[in-house]
Amino acid sequence: MGSCSKCQNTNVIQRSSLLTRLLLSIYIFLNFYFFTGEVDYGAIIALLPLLIPYHHVCMDCDADFWGAPKIRIRNFWLENLSEKYLLAMAPSILTMTILILKFPYTGLERIVYLPAIYVINSIPILIYLLKFSKINGIFNLFLGLFIQLVTVVLSILFYPK
Repeated sequence: MGSCSKCQNTNVIQRSSLLTRLLLSIYIFLNFYFFTGEVDYGAIIALLPLLIPYHHVCMDCDADFWGAPKIRIRNFWLENLSEKYLLAMAPSILTMTILILKFPYTGLERIVYLPAIYVINSIPILIYLLKFSKINGIFNLFLGLFIQLVTVVLSILFYPK
């Protein structure tokens, strides 16, 4: 996307990031693996977030439009709430992946517990992102790391073994 579709200006900013789409693709793929226990042609659905057009905004005429991505390093990370949430859930998802690989034969319990673990781990992360992420300093760093540790421990405790 080189220029605005209305005013043909090149002062266009991309509002969608590649990181969010990559994380969503990984999460969709892992969810497919979590609930089916295998990887087959159905896992191609994980590529859908990469195919959705990117949101752009013209800085001169404020026109919103959708199109192909601008591949630049600064467009990789835009720091919106959804990206922070997906990144904060990464240790919990990684822990659940390791538990599923280590204990694959949990039966129907896994179908019930995995969504419950997602919801339970999402609550402290969302509270942190909405209430405490605006605080700067060392307290914010330690609180974020503590919440990450809590979500990993909750994933281990609630997983059916």
